[in-house]
Amino acid sequence: MDFQEVIMRLQRFWADQGCLIWQPYNVKVGAGTMNPATFLRVLGPEPWKVAYVEPSVRPADGRYGENPNRWGQYYQFQVILKPDPGNPQELYLESLRALGLDPSRHDVRFVEDNWQTPALGAWGLGWEVWLDGQEISQFTYFQQAGGLDVDPVAVEITYGLERIVMVLQDVPVFQEINWVDRVSYGDVLFRGEVEQCKYNFEVASVPRLRELYDLYEAEARDALAAGLVLPAHDYVLYCSHVFNVLDARGAVGVTERAHFFSRMRDLSHAVAEAFVAQRAEMGHPLVGRAFGGAGLQAAREVRSGPAPSEPRAFLLEVGCEELPAGDLSAAIEQLRSLVVEGLDAVRLGHGEVTVLGTPRRLAVLVDAVAPVQPDQERVIKGPPAMVAFDSEGRPTKAALGFARNNNIPVEKLEVRSFEGRDYVVAVQVEHGLPAVEVLGTMVEQVLGRLRFAMSMRWNESQVSFSRPVRWLVALLGEAVVPCVFAGVPSGRTSRGIRPEDSPEVEVAAAEEYEPTMRRHHVMLRAEERRAVILEQGRRLAAEIGGELVENADLLAEVANMVEWPTVVRGSFADEYLHLPEPVLTTVMREHQRYFPVARGGQLLAAFLAVANGPDLDWDTVRHGNEEVLRARFADAAYFYRSDLSHTLAELVPQLATLTFQTDLGSMLDKVRRLERLVPVLARLAGLSAAETVTVQRAAFLSKADLTTKMVVEHTSLQGIMGEHYALHSGEPEGVATAIREQYLPRYAGDALPRTRPGMVLGLADRLDSLVGLFAVGLAPSGSSDPYALRRAALGVIQLLMTGEVHIPLRAA
Repeated sequence: MDFQEVIMRLQRFWADQGCLIWQPYNVKVGAGTMNPATFLRVLGPEPWKVAYVEPSVRPADGRYGENPNRWGQYYQFQVILKPDPGNPQELYLESLRALGLDPSRHDVRFVEDNWQTPALGAWGLGWEVWLDGQEISQFTYFQQAGGLDVDPVAVEITYGLERIVMVLQDVPVFQEINWVDRVSYGDVLFRGEVEQCKYNFEVASVPRLRELYDLYEAEARDALAAGLVLPAHDYVLYCSHVFNVLDARGAVGVTERAHFFSRMRDLSHAVAEAFVAQRAEMGHPLVGRAFGGAGLQAAREVRSGPAPSEPRAFLLEVGCEELPAGDLSAAIEQLRSLVVEGLDAVRLGHGEVTVLGTPRRLAVLVDAVAPVQPDQERVIKGPPAMVAFDSEGRPTKAALGFARNNNIPVEKLEVRSFEGRDYVVAVQVEHGLPAVEVLGTMVEQVLGRLRFAMSMRWNESQVSFSRPVRWLVALLGEAVVPCVFAGVPSGRTSRGIRPEDSPEVEVAAAEEYEPTMRRHHVMLRAEERRAVILEQGRRLAAEIGGELVENADLLAEVANMVEWPTVVRGSFADEYLHLPEPVLTTVMREHQRYFPVARGGQLLAAFLAVANGPDLDWDTVRHGNEEVLRARFADAAYFYRSDLSHTLAELVPQLATLTFQTDLGSMLDKVRRLERLVPVLARLAGLSAAETVTVQRAAFLSKADLTTKMVVEHTSLQGIMGEHYALHSGEPEGVATAIREQYLPRYAGDALPRTRPGMVLGLADRLDSLVGLFAVGLAPSGSSDPYALRRAALGVIQLLMTGEVHIPLRAA
């Protein structure tokens, strides 16, 4: 299928779903989101469904056409569904089928992506969509645009057209994509891509671009003052593109970046407010006329089953669109206590509480839940007995009034002693309700108390949750427990896994839940998924004479990203083994969630990926993952070559463009302070003359790697790449080691510096941060520590407790 046909098929598919087919905008944009058909139309109460191709220009992403799948300009296919239709993921997967991509053969995954565009005051929650490890789309529930809440929430789907076509045509690079007939993508666009890169990186005039930004900003404000919304938005887009070119030229420091963003955000907010007011003045003409939504789910007729007369298991399953791995773990921990508290609150006896979870479901199983609440005696204290009865024992007006107010015969009043005095009491017995009647309220309250790092709205219920809730199973034995959460009514129907098209799965009874879901390839227990991944990974690594390079955090994450794990072994070209090992492992782990394979401590040209499902086309899945890793490594190689064109010392002046903290200056200012501080600490610590020379040179070079392309792309490599680039620049080994060791320990239990220069540099770095940031009033609070000062203080203590150096802190 050629590039042109893919576009036309997507247009036909979404037109059939009721979308208006829009056209690309006539201003350069960084993404389809910035087209007014998205940025403006998601605002306000009017429904809106639209689909369109958008050429997306991101100058800093250019690689002179050298990267297989990353260019400065590429094509997106943008879809907006407002309001949420209730099944947007299913519609998206159906659109892939329309392109010939079968989710039962490919490993299609929704991987957490909390999207934001600070310059537009826009953000949303959702996912990257991975196809055999390759990101091919973004899927977002818009929460804000222009700093205004999006209500109703709009679903944004953004296809990366070139990457999809590369899979369909099985070509390794953009240039070889067949556009139509015998005309390639490279024939049409390659020369332009190279020229744009040369302009963006080498030729563009920084002074003139700064002037243009100011002029465009002024035009936007004049347009707003005249009440002209779209012209104002156009000039915001011009500002955005000029900023992107300045950024590609390396002309924007951290502080200046924040200033640019603030100016664009203010303009975007003003445009958004003007658009909302304009549509209100027009009377919201599309409301009730076009693009109708799904609304909340109607209750389905459900076979309830008999209410139990003896203790039975209780099941609660919350079916979600893919939960982030961290949110899944957090929800499981919270539910363990919340469910016990909830059962106690509704007075239901129970046995063991088990909480299970996968990316698409949270499940609670409770053994032996009582079928009915116990009766409860309620004692209402009345007047003193001596006041309630006269000397002959007859009830007085006080007793009669008390009995009447509590709706009991006066002869049923009792006398009970409280703190040595007798009082009249009314004793009322509240008969326990059946468990099926009270569990529903408990479920709604428990789910409402769950908290996540970030939550989102998606439908009319206005409930916030980690990701949209799509089904709810609540059973006591065979009986359905009636309840509603986020507009979703309970039933007994669950769903299977995505590779099998999420079939409906009826759960006959709570006790049958686990075996029922296993038959449909849902492995509910995270510990089992972790064990399966380790067993399969070790076996596949051993088949090529290697060992799985284990990582507990990565294992926990990937186990929470799949419902039925299957490990796939892939390979990559030996030529990439010349890259520093930390670069290779960082790309594999952080970007792709792959496990490296090693032999004798040396990496092999192989990796292990974890797919979701028992029966995919494994050759296709393997090939796709190999291709995406090849592109990732090609990008890393590009960064590496670029960084090696300078010595580390030559990069130090660039630190002036990186802000440490507004009142404390740039990272270069911090380096100058370290250069003054380390000789003092070296003397106090008793370093030799040679060690002092080493730590002074290391201080000068300590932050230079923050300016390198590799560390900008992979921030976790700071210090590590500094050591590597220092050695490559001909610096002494002791200097290079100290550059890396300055960051140790990075966390509790981490390694400590093994050299005294590294330890002194680490102390100097932390002490400078602590003293400086406290001095400008940035001490950590109970809820906020943005500069990680607690960790810095603990690091100082750990370094001093090693016994390698003895420094009086007052003298320091």
